[in-house]
Amino acid sequence: MVLSACTPSGGSATPQSDPDRPLLVWSDSTRQPGFEQFKKAHPNVKMKIETYDTSALLTKIQLFNRTGKGHPDVIFSPLPTHAASLSSKLFDFAEPLDHLVPASVQQGFGSANDTCKIDGKLVCLKNDLAQSVLWYNKPLMDRWGYEIPTTWQEYADLGRRVAKDHPGTIIGSAGGQFVYYDFLYSSGCPLQTVTGPGAVHINTKDPKCTRVTKLLDPLIKSGAVSRHGPFDPEMIKLSKKGKVLMMPGASWYGDFLFKPAASFATPNGKIAAAPYPKWQGESKNYSGATGGGIYVVSKRSANKKGAAAVAQWMATANKYQANAPTYPAYGPAAKAWGAKHASDTFYATDPFPVLQKQANLINPAEKPTVYEVDAAITSTLVAKVRAGGKLADGMADLQTQLIQLAQSTGYTVN
Repeated sequence: MVLSACTPSGGSATPQSDPDRPLLVWSDSTRQPGFEQFKKAHPNVKMKIETYDTSALLTKIQLFNRTGKGHPDVIFSPLPTHAASLSSKLFDFAEPLDHLVPASVQQGFGSANDTCKIDGKLVCLKNDLAQSVLWYNKPLMDRWGYEIPTTWQEYADLGRRVAKDHPGTIIGSAGGQFVYYDFLYSSGCPLQTVTGPGAVHINTKDPKCTRVTKLLDPLIKSGAVSRHGPFDPEMIKLSKKGKVLMMPGASWYGDFLFKPAASFATPNGKIAAAPYPKWQGESKNYSGATGGGIYVVSKRSANKKGAAAVAQWMATANKYQANAPTYPAYGPAAKAWGAKHASDTFYATDPFPVLQKQANLINPAEKPTVYEVDAAITSTLVAKVRAGGKLADGMADLQTQLIQLAQSTGYTVN
């Protein structure tokens, strides 16, 4: 209690934490039921919940900073990059949580909160993870006698066999911004490599970038890796024809890409998850992470302790997270979530053991930055692929765009 009443380093407009001050919570529509659940379970907590447009978040925070009022006490953001933005001097919003969240609770996240640590401070709590795994059609793999690739070289070999023996069948997608998260991020390609306060390393000529283009470009040319994005209508048609053998992708692909009737509509008992392949010379089979929302507490909150308690409950409570739509970042909650999936007849085998293991293998080389890479990836690499070209042909343009982005947001680029 003494710690929570102290003024945190970094400054604060409200040095005391008043437990009776009402809390304003900003949520997306998906997390709103969770906040409502917290409110119902804690009737003594005075709390107002509002949904907001996440694309306007940073603009609104800047406005509130100018007027000195209007700041929410707790924010849920689906964008991991907001951890860097909201803790930067430009927005000066995020309250460090190191002394507001018990150490025992922090330990339960394992490495999940590593991307919430900016300049050595814990500025957010992760809600969920989006670790990449290797999704595959188990009956089809068994029927054709293929083995699950454990390295990217084996993945390339499988792609060549599939292109020759089963033309039109695919083992991946390179026609969307997910090509960054599923391949470049897992490889450790330095596009968002934070090297210190306000400094990043960007180098698309790094071997950890070029090995990705050397892997994928031949597979794209042969048709084994699609030029479309995973949610494109063309991909949905392929899936319904039984032409998707394998798909490297986020932990949520199972429930939100393969399962829905409006998407792949894969029949029950076909989809399974395997560990991510390992790059040659690496000791671990790192994956990327396509998303993973965060809870942020305002340093201007008059009730920081209460705000942190809300964020902690949302990120850790089994009552909420066991039924959450995506893989929980908090270890004990993830186990409760996994127990729910163990009996899901949609999957050929229980995917949770693979998801759980891969959760601790998200490549630590990349960190959230104030700039986001998706638009640059789409206008360079994805544009080349969708137009019939090569990923490699877009790397120079990507380098230029990312350097401009980084410098425009105040970074020194190495």
